Amino acid sequence: MRRIAACFLLIFLVLGVTACNTKTPNGTTQNTVTYTKEFSYLPAYGNMEYQSLTETNQGQTARYLIKNTTVDKVLTGYGDILKTDGWTLNWSYTKDKKPASLVAQKDNHTVALLPRQDNKDVLLIVSVPK
Repeated sequence: MRRIAACFLLIFLVLGVTACNTKTPNGTTQNTVTYTKEFSYLPAYGNMEYQSLTETNQGQTARYLIKNTTVDKVLTGYGDILKTDGWTLNWSYTKDKKPASLVAQKDNHTVALLPRQDNKDVLLIVSVPK
């Protein structure tokens, strides 16, 4: 009787530890996606700081500052976030094959990401047509 109780206890312990695991079946950690306040459908990139929003007849343009990084890191990282969220990506590259800009599409939304290096920071311009 003690062996049966010990086996059940061991099984529940193993199931409990397995159920509390925060990894998905493919081995990556689960992440929750946060979205920008300016564009409720657009995932936010890490530590981007909102700078300004401009509206015209053609659409909206938001400016964000991302400190202590490079254009390559921002575009590659943001591309990964967008792809995970189900966006289709169209890249533009420099002559030396580094990412220069990104146009992303999902459902009826289109977003252009135009980064500019400013010393150690990146100014990210997000343009959304109407």
